[in-house]
Amino acid sequence: MGTPLSVLLLEDNPDDAELLVFELRRAGFVPDWRRVDSRAAFVEALAGRPEIVLADYSVPQFGALEALHLLSTAHQEIPAIVVSGAMSEEACVDALRHGAVDYLLKDRLTRLGAAVEHALAQQGLIVASREHEQRFRTAFDHAPIGMAVSDLDGRVVEVNQALFQMTGLSPDSAFIDIIAEDDRPMVTDHVKRLAAGDHQLGSFEVRLRQPDGDTVWGQYSASLIAVGSGHVVHQVVDVTDRRRAAEALQRSVEELRELDRLKSDFIATVSHELRTPLTSIRGYTEILLGDPELSSAHRSIIGIIDRNGQRLMGLIEDLLTFSSIESGQLVLARGPVQMKQLIDAAGEAVRPVLESAGLALSLDIAADLPIVDGDGGQLERVLLNLLSNAVKFSNPGGAVLVTAKAENGYVVLSVEDSGVGIPEHEQANLFTRFYRTSDAQRRAINGSGLGLAISRAIIEAHGGWIRLQSSVDVGTTISFGLPIT
Repeated sequence: MGTPLSVLLLEDNPDDAELLVFELRRAGFVPDWRRVDSRAAFVEALAGRPEIVLADYSVPQFGALEALHLLSTAHQEIPAIVVSGAMSEEACVDALRHGAVDYLLKDRLTRLGAAVEHALAQQGLIVASREHEQRFRTAFDHAPIGMAVSDLDGRVVEVNQALFQMTGLSPDSAFIDIIAEDDRPMVTDHVKRLAAGDHQLGSFEVRLRQPDGDTVWGQYSASLIAVGSGHVVHQVVDVTDRRRAAEALQRSVEELRELDRLKSDFIATVSHELRTPLTSIRGYTEILLGDPELSSAHRSIIGIIDRNGQRLMGLIEDLLTFSSIESGQLVLARGPVQMKQLIDAAGEAVRPVLESAGLALSLDIAADLPIVDGDGGQLERVLLNLLSNAVKFSNPGGAVLVTAKAENGYVVLSVEDSGVGIPEHEQANLFTRFYRTSDAQRRAINGSGLGLAISRAIIEAHGGWIRLQSSVDVGTTISFGLPIT
């Protein structure tokens, strides 16, 4: 199946007309055609709205130039191609000047199909452009926001009703200028930048000024939304209220930042001041526990003091570490870290707690685990945090598994427990500071809600990643990866 095409042939030679139709068919068209050779017949045929006109340049009664003139004066938007047995260069130029979209010689008709396709495409663009212009006119006139058309110097030549209502200018007002606060025209600079390929201009603050020099008061924001031949389309918004709200919001943000800074300073100061006497208290409890004459009752009491001192010291260390993280002052003492040794040490440190909680600890460490570049103390702290959580949220008789292996350029370490698990809707908040799960609150499990937030900050400071998987009543697995040195 070819492409249907309605064709009007202005041709006094029937054989030449048949040849044109043959070439159209050979080019893939299915022409519905009519041949005429006079003005009256041509005008009558136009009533059928042909899609294209093929006109012989030298028809005795009514040639191509007369046909082109008639199409123009009658505002008939039908593309026309001039065809002739012989045409001079001047004749070709004359035909194009009169509105022809192309010209062909009858002994070179192999280009006819391509010429027709080009003419139809060009006509489609013209129709689309006119429809676009009409849509723009409708949108411009009825837009609920202020719009203006200016020349390239910023002098406004047309303003829609919304902008008149916004500025208080009457529809019969003379032109106004779009200018900056320093009386510098804004549009020219922006158009030049657009022409140079800078399409990230956004909006700019402007004043609207009448020709007599009076300024239309208020704060306005203008955006260039289209640039045409010698004109620019602007969108103009009154931002007086928005500017006031933004300034108020900025003041609020600055106040909140100051409060946050004061809070961080307070936490850091108090934590530091608490650590000194607490270190002294724990030192004396160790001395007392070393006294062989201490009674068992007293030893038990002092042991409780020491355990709570350790717990308080851990909380203080968490607060100090998080304070340094928030202030961007977390410093890593980097060096080569043997992760297997670090895991073994952490496992031995928590084994008594695991055993007293009725939990089994298993280690699955790859034999060829690579060295990583990192802060061994901080990485051990992360691992102890994860193991501590596994103990807190596991029931007696459960198990904790620590695995470590090399994978995709990272040493990947995972701590898996068979505990209560975490509901899906809470998992996204687990790495947020001071966040504690509903289960932790319900069971009154000790914790500051800082452990995972600190762990993530430490791992990311090493250039690594950390993620969590959990299912209720099945267990939780937290994994992190560290780049291999």
